Amino acid sequence: MKKRISILLALVMLLSLCACGSSAAQTEASMDIAPMEAPRSVMASSNESASAAAADGFAAYDDAMPVPEPEEAPAGADVPDVDPEKIIYSADATVETTEFDSTLEKVADMIKRYNGWIESSSVNGANYSSTARGNVSSRSAYYTLRVPSTSFNEIMTGLSTLGNVPYTHTYTENVTSQYYDTQARLTAYQTQEARLLEMMEKAETVEDIITIEEKLTDLRYRIESLQSTLKNWDRQVSYSTISLDVEEVQEYTPETPAAKASYGQRMWSALKSSLRDIGTFFSGFLIWLVAALPVLTLLAVCVYVLVVIIRLCRRKRAARRAAKSAPSCDTPDSGK
Repeated sequence: MKKRISILLALVMLLSLCACGSSAAQTEASMDIAPMEAPRSVMASSNESASAAAADGFAAYDDAMPVPEPEEAPAGADVPDVDPEKIIYSADATVETTEFDSTLEKVADMIKRYNGWIESSSVNGANYSSTARGNVSSRSAYYTLRVPSTSFNEIMTGLSTLGNVPYTHTYTENVTSQYYDTQARLTAYQTQEARLLEMMEKAETVEDIITIEEKLTDLRYRIESLQSTLKNWDRQVSYSTISLDVEEVQEYTPETPAAKASYGQRMWSALKSSLRDIGTFFSGFLIWLVAALPVLTLLAVCVYVLVVIIRLCRRKRAARRAAKSAPSCDTPDSGK
């Protein structure tokens, strides 16, 4: 009996010890988990506070340090070089005038005022043929003008002060890429020339000197050719070319386009042009006839003499044929 009681007491003590151990293990586990969860909340709160502090700090920095406005470059500061465009301007124009001599003087004055020059000019005398517009052109002049390209547009606009301008056409040629490519090639050739000159000074044999001189001759020819091309482009870019035709007319070409004119106006204009052409033809023919009268008279005399000679020759031939065809019969004399 006592043994059973002791065994029961031992079991009760063992169970109590197991219960105490499990509660202690749970307490330790809870203590282990709690420290792991606590730092997360702490870190989250610390991060939020840090972000807020940083935002406040940046805001304060922005307020304390305003953004500076861009400053303009001073007048004397170096600006990166930009290659200017190389554009060649040229134009063709026709001017009609009823005062031919004074218009030619105005052309010369205009070109002189803009520091240009007349490259070539020609003046034709009386012309009795009519133009396509039906106006009779008595005299005409043709100019090749060279004017500064900076004044090109102003001069083209000023042509209207010389008379009526029925026709203008402007040409533009951009040679920028060709110009700078040629310039780069020229620089490369000049560099090669300098190297060859250095080699010439160090050459020791006659054969080396002759070889270098041959290369220098060919290289200098290329350099001169490229320099000539660049100078020609520089002249064309700096001074534009205007081909100007000045015509003396009896009346100006109407400014109203033919498409806007009425049907009756176009018929009347065509009729006047036809009558003008007929009158011009007969007046020109009459003047030509008077001028050619001595030559025509001489030709008429020559033709008359030739006709007379031909007739005489024909008569002689006819007489010879008649003489050959006539019978030759001798009649004897009857005795007396």
